[in-house]
Amino acid sequence: MSTPTSAELMKTAYLALVKESIVPADPRVVAGAALAAIALLAPDHAQALPAGFGGDAERDAAWLAERVADLPPPWPVLGAMARATCTAHVGLRTPKSGQAMRGLMTGKPVSALGFNVYPLADGRFGVFEVIKGASGDASGLRVGDVLLRLDGERATRQVPLLMPLYTLHAGAEVPLELERAGVPATVVLRVVKADVSPVESRVLDDGIAYLRVRWFARSDDAEHDTAALARRALTALAAQGARGLILDLRSALGGMGEVSLASALCDDDVVYSIKQPLSQPPRPVKREGERLWPARPIVVLQNEQTISAGEALTLSLRELAHAKVVGRTSAGGLTEGHFVELADGHALMVPNGAVVGPVTGEIPAGYSVKPDIDVPNPTLEELLSGRDRQLDAARAALARGPASH
Repeated sequence: MSTPTSAELMKTAYLALVKESIVPADPRVVAGAALAAIALLAPDHAQALPAGFGGDAERDAAWLAERVADLPPPWPVLGAMARATCTAHVGLRTPKSGQAMRGLMTGKPVSALGFNVYPLADGRFGVFEVIKGASGDASGLRVGDVLLRLDGERATRQVPLLMPLYTLHAGAEVPLELERAGVPATVVLRVVKADVSPVESRVLDDGIAYLRVRWFARSDDAEHDTAALARRALTALAAQGARGLILDLRSALGGMGEVSLASALCDDDVVYSIKQPLSQPPRPVKREGERLWPARPIVVLQNEQTISAGEALTLSLRELAHAKVVGRTSAGGLTEGHFVELADGHALMVPNGAVVGPVTGEIPAGYSVKPDIDVPNPTLEELLSGRDRQLDAARAALARGPASH
């Protein structure tokens, strides 16, 4: 089979984004990102979109294809197009990013960022977690920093925002432009290899169990398997007599293992179902393992960067364990992606299926989980003072009494 030309690659990618995806992208947004990226590669190719662009996908794809016909494989352009959609489960997989994501999902990450962000009220991103010993901490990043640019690219509502950094191996350096206490600053993120756990747990001072999940990895090594770590923590938390559980999935990356974790918290045989493609009947996803958490109330914390496996877990727990959901509407990743193969180990992921609620039998609107109790993310002032309004709201929800099981 011959290698596709740059024009063919552009046409395939554009049509996948605006026509094949079950969350179609705005044609003008995608094309605008393409032209901006093309101009960086070849300034003499700078051009505005023609009048009427967006009315005919095939015609538009052909027009864009002409813009790259004399260029080498336009991987930076296709990557910019995918990022511009700001849609969960849309992205360009490169050989490097594919290796990194496989490592993260199998418990063998290539490096450890060790920090996390969420959107502030003004649309910027605040650093809310810096893990001791990992890259962010070793580079001088602090809770309360505002992330403005990553390696020169403006921090936008890309979902999830930090994903490109997870492709970096130990030793890489990336400039992060920040605002710290209102003053511009630059931190060079020096990527290190560190053993950062995807799970953290403790009993809070009011007798409530707290379980934090940062990402979902499935590994043969129980010390790096998210579900195994979480199930062990749940057993210990229940044994300590915790009267309720707060499951913190804020800014949790996707991955694998959410089914086993859901099974530890409910009794039902079907955790959720999947329709892929949407024209097919739902396929049930069966439980994995026995229930470990007793009939005590559960509250799930989520935000706009909670994606994929975290969203599916939240949906299951709301419908099966009557969990309350606190925070912000999730990322919109209750979808199943498939890869459109391109060339040279590159592929474009677009969603073509969806997660179905196990009780309602419905696909949630916007492919996202809306909170039962909507609570804005903490402000910068709250971050710096150690206050967490969403965690406070979760504790208050548990204090109002046990949910019906």
